[in-house]
Amino acid sequence: MQNLRGIVTALAVILGLGAASSVRAALDQTAQKSFDSVDVDGDGKVSWEEYRNRMLHVFHQMDHNGDGRLTPDETPPVKDKSGQPVKGGTVTIEAYTASIETAFKKADTNGDGALSPDEWAGAPTKSAK
Repeated sequence: MQNLRGIVTALAVILGLGAASSVRAALDQTAQKSFDSVDVDGDGKVSWEEYRNRMLHVFHQMDHNGDGRLTPDETPPVKDKSGQPVKGGTVTIEAYTASIETAFKKADTNGDGALSPDEWAGAPTKSAK
């Protein structure tokens, strides 16, 4: 489970989630481009479906042998909060999907079922004050 959290965290950083610092409300250019690439319908929000589809696309790109599992040799190195390397394990697509759903729900701070640009970047939202 520790490895799964690390992989999801690494992928979230790659996609721009958590890219903003807590002291700035505006998205930086990289996070905005990332948000725009996932907001397929251009409505200014990233729905669960858009998020899931993008994250599954990333999973399949990493799953070099196409077996529906990410093995340590298919994933980028991950470190824990103290900077220590986390030993990898195998992550099935089912476990990965459950984990990204949890990550999405956690990022959706106002509970509306979609991520705003501020939620995507990890910036506090007005409703979180």
